[in-house]
Amino acid sequence: METGADYTIKRLEKDELHAVTKLDEKCFPNSPWGEEAFKAMLNEGFDSCFVCKDRENSILGYFILRRLDVAELLQIAVAEDSRRRGIGEALIKKIYELCKDSGISEVFLEVREGNTAALRLYEKLGFSEISRRRGYYSNPREDAVIMTAKTDIDKVSKKEAKLL
Repeated sequence: METGADYTIKRLEKDELHAVTKLDEKCFPNSPWGEEAFKAMLNEGFDSCFVCKDRENSILGYFILRRLDVAELLQIAVAEDSRRRGIGEALIKKIYELCKDSGISEVFLEVREGNTAALRLYEKLGFSEISRRRGYYSNPREDAVIMTAKTDIDKVSKKEAKLL
């Protein structure tokens, strides 16, 4: 469990599924994820679903990571009223930590080309574009930007490492 000034990052538990599903629906109205998908991941022992909660136990964000020989960030979201507070960055750094602990050296993700805030954050944290999937997203139709980063957490500055 990771703790920041106003939040904690921990594994998703079954009693948090409904709140995570609601956050997912708000952030991604066309999301293929739903409560049943989240539930199935937990029932199958999927160990890389994490939430960020505040002191009042409200869910501020979450991520779903698949770890094999490389990692794939399947979904990440931060509640709209919790953005620009460092939560997305803390979640990505938690992903790097999980990967490093598992001996995984690379993580992949896809993001809408129009999601400039996310693109800037990913680039700041070491991700770079490797490919695009033309017209991948709908409503509106947009390309998916495929990005990758090495998970060597040592590349993070000493100041940033204190957040971990």
